[in-house]
Amino acid sequence: MSADDCATITWAINNYSHYWQKIDEAVVSPVFSIYKPEETKWKLMWFPSGMASHPGLVAFYLHREKDCNGAENIRVEYSLDYLQSNGSYRNIPVTYEFRKNERKGFPNFLFIIRKGSEYLQEDILSIRCRLFRFNGKEVEKSKIFVRTVFGVNKLLSHLLIRNFNNLEPDQTQSFVIKSESKDLTKGIKLAVTDENKENICFDINCIDRDMKSVAVKTFIIDSQKRKIDFAHYECWSDSGISSVFPLKLPKKELIENKSRYMPNDVLTLSFEFTISTGLALEGIEKSSCEYDLHPLPDKVTESWRKCISHKNINDCPCALITDLTSLHEDQSTCDVKLETERNTFPVHTAILSARSPVFKAMFSNDMKEKTNGCVDVSDLQDETVRRFLLYLYTDQLEDLTWDAALHLFKAADKYAVIALRDKCSNFLKSNLNLENACEALLLSDLHQDKNLKESTQNFILRNAKVIFKSEKWKILVDNHLKLAFETMDRNWNEE
Repeated sequence: MSADDCATITWAINNYSHYWQKIDEAVVSPVFSIYKPEETKWKLMWFPSGMASHPGLVAFYLHREKDCNGAENIRVEYSLDYLQSNGSYRNIPVTYEFRKNERKGFPNFLFIIRKGSEYLQEDILSIRCRLFRFNGKEVEKSKIFVRTVFGVNKLLSHLLIRNFNNLEPDQTQSFVIKSESKDLTKGIKLAVTDENKENICFDINCIDRDMKSVAVKTFIIDSQKRKIDFAHYECWSDSGISSVFPLKLPKKELIENKSRYMPNDVLTLSFEFTISTGLALEGIEKSSCEYDLHPLPDKVTESWRKCISHKNINDCPCALITDLTSLHEDQSTCDVKLETERNTFPVHTAILSARSPVFKAMFSNDMKEKTNGCVDVSDLQDETVRRFLLYLYTDQLEDLTWDAALHLFKAADKYAVIALRDKCSNFLKSNLNLENACEALLLSDLHQDKNLKESTQNFILRNAKVIFKSEKWKILVDNHLKLAFETMDRNWNEE
């Protein structure tokens, strides 16, 4: 019997580096069934933090389900394998006897570093189990693909600590940071440490039960608007338990260099949170007796990489995302093109019509775009069109920057893709700063985004002493006096 004459179960864990399991806590695959030579049910168990009996290693097990047909004891010849950096698998064959509700495998499988491991491709861990024989009888040849996706929410926030020079030991300032897109909330408390009264510390206290672990990057924004990296920290989000981490720079040094770090006695901090939110998706993606597995990195890993990993994963089945991604990439069935100044983008009228009422009207009536098979989008940048189409086809939003969100917002508003417009608006609101507030105000006013406009006006008023003196505000006043007056007028009309 060849190495491929077996039942192969390939398991992908997306966003693997954001696991939250502690020692002796397992990630469990979806249950899969083997029907010949006898019907049985199984699952795989992976312990990313290892087990207390073998610290520093991960554990990998095959588990037979309690609710399972077949003989009480089955002698199983199988292997537990992992995908190596070169795209091949390392095979570890074993033979064990399984009773119902029993697991067998390796408590000391191998060492996997949390991030940057050679075993991770696009932060996907690919592992597999191959079943060869049950009680000496060959297992029916089949290939099963299962997936587990860890939900991840990324959150950015700026905090201004005023009168920092007068902050007394043990004095605290508390902040609540909320992600508008995911309704995830974190409490942040600023304090001077009790140990030596010199270091600035942050006390993270979990509020949302859906949070499993939190990674925090902290930056100080200096007088030149540069981000200076000052602290990285990771913790498990145990409900009701606080975690404290310090800035690398002592309070004394901040004060001594206040012209750089604290202009106007204001310490500006930027926080980047990466929050693990538990299981976003799990299930059997494909089960086939004929599906060609090789080469795995191209046909499986690449497909999994393109599926949604942490953005709206519950909104659309993963198999559908994969199929629509393939449709988007396969231009053979496209029936119209979007034309920018430099490039053309083949697309499907059915997809665009389903996602945008503007495109639907364009392709439903005898307009020139329908007749010519070409839509002029020369007012959009190529990168914006690429991101826009990716969202229309797959509901995916790649990692956004301020400029990308700004251009996508305009495209979404033009073609009435409301969900995308709202997501870009939320991103812009969450990333307002002293440099971009005037730009966001103009955008919100032009496109009549009331929520973005109010958030931006409130931000400007909270930072009026700085923004009203800036060159960008002076330009706004010169060209949009009514909007500037409306913004300043809110200061006296807020109830």
